[in-house]
Amino acid sequence: MTDSRNQRFLWQQRTGQQIFAELSNALYERELTRLSQDSELNAELLKKRLGSMSFYIKKAAEHISELYTPLDLDSQNGSWISAQSVKPHSLKIQQDKTESFYTEHAKMALVIPISVSHYGIEQIVLDTIDEIDLENGQVHCNEHGWFKLSGHQNVDSNIYYKLLLKPNKAIMSAACCGHQWLNQRRTSPRLLSLREMLLASRINWQHFSKLLTLKK
Repeated sequence: MTDSRNQRFLWQQRTGQQIFAELSNALYERELTRLSQDSELNAELLKKRLGSMSFYIKKAAEHISELYTPLDLDSQNGSWISAQSVKPHSLKIQQDKTESFYTEHAKMALVIPISVSHYGIEQIVLDTIDEIDLENGQVHCNEHGWFKLSGHQNVDSNIYYKLLLKPNKAIMSAACCGHQWLNQRRTSPRLLSLREMLLASRINWQHFSKLLTLKK
């Protein structure tokens, strides 16, 4: 006769496998759709992206299924769900606290949130720090470039307005859930790219200032 404790353990295992499979399917579908709509991809680059896709999707699905997060996971859609703030978080920032946080805690590979505004739509995206210049009071983010420790971007743009934010639970939740605002009012969430899903799986929810140790 099978021990009831073993039955519960087998059910948990099966549930974990189901979540992994659902996440993988959702991420594959999303990434293939994104690649098919990218007009800037040439044949060689497309071949390269397709060749590495399975590795990164497996990695993302594994990390996400094992990740501690206060958010609800919709594994069939490959996204997280949480309540959305009525107004954008960028309206509540305090530059002195942002500067204090990054002066003390800026480190290589730290996952950080950036507010990006484009034609009235504001989103919070995830990026990582890949260069630190405390002497000049700035950090460089892998995709979005240089920012002052107070949050402002070093390069002015007529199209995008970007602001480095101090991470907290509400802001990181908004980034992971794809929350966005149109003319400072809530609008439908967006789906995160595979890169952002990978970054989200590296957030240390207990200590946003510390790197998360991932299982290999």
